[in-house]
Amino acid sequence: PLRRNKYVGAVRAAKSYQVSFNIKPWGTAHGWRNVLHFTTGGNYGREGWRIPGVWFFSRTTRLHIRASRRGGHNDGCDPRQHLPRHRNTKVTIRVAFGRLDVFYGRRLVCRNRNYRNPTVPRKRVKVYVADPWYHRAPARVGQVVYRRLGRSVRRVRRRWGGKMMVRRTTPLRRNKYVGAVRAAKSYQVSFNIKPWGTAHGWRNVLHFTTGGNYGRYGWRMPAVWFFSRTTRLHIRASRRGGHNDGCDPRQHLPRHRNTRVTIRVAHGRMDVFYNRRLVCRSNNYRHPTVPRKRVKVYVADPWHHPAPARVGWVSYRRLR
Repeated sequence: PLRRNKYVGAVRAAKSYQVSFNIKPWGTAHGWRNVLHFTTGGNYGREGWRIPGVWFFSRTTRLHIRASRRGGHNDGCDPRQHLPRHRNTKVTIRVAFGRLDVFYGRRLVCRNRNYRNPTVPRKRVKVYVADPWYHRAPARVGQVVYRRLGRSVRRVRRRWGGKMMVRRTTPLRRNKYVGAVRAAKSYQVSFNIKPWGTAHGWRNVLHFTTGGNYGRYGWRMPAVWFFSRTTRLHIRASRRGGHNDGCDPRQHLPRHRNTRVTIRVAHGRMDVFYNRRLVCRSNNYRHPTVPRKRVKVYVADPWHHPAPARVGWVSYRRLR
């Protein structure tokens, strides 16, 4: 739970930055209620004293978000949506590209385009969760992260070459081609999936292939199905000596709930994660398949019926 005047450390400020945190409100209270506060010194009245600061509006769980900029020490953006009580929400505040953007989960809920010149103080910025000037908000807060975006964004584009294939979460459809990627020896595929039921037979979720379905190297790299009448995943990824090798987690995906699935082939292993938790590992991937031609991406493929699920935020990242 939040505690008044809880100093947790200091950070070096950047022109482009991102603050993210998880928050779980349990109620409301009268007056401004602080969640967190990044400041070079005080509470209000100077540039650099709110970069950013976050409060609850009185008697609500709606967020009041302030982030200092040139000519507006108390400018910001206040989402209209109220946070749900007794449920975790991932809040991200991003100042970059001349904008202040606020996300709940991955959904944009507020934007302010007045941030061409955000405040960049020279001194280190103190971080409070919550601050000493206001009563604390009735909520639990964790995973507070400050990220400098100026260099990290360029590094990701140059080194990792990540590509987003599908953004919006939609029901799976048979033979839905969404694009192509250049293959790498080390790579990562991740996606969100929300099953609503089960069905008889192999049910496809997604399929990366250089051409066909089965029987040659490069035709499953990776590919994902539901086992018959379950929500358990069957994951295949081609390698030298095993065009249909893979790793099948024992856990079944929960119905009507989103799960972030990550498949990583690197360092001689194939690892599968559910929401950052390792659920399956194969140590046979010292020589994964690396085809020269581009790899087609289907969500879902033309050779199987689609799984009864919604899938979105499908990305392919080269981990070289």
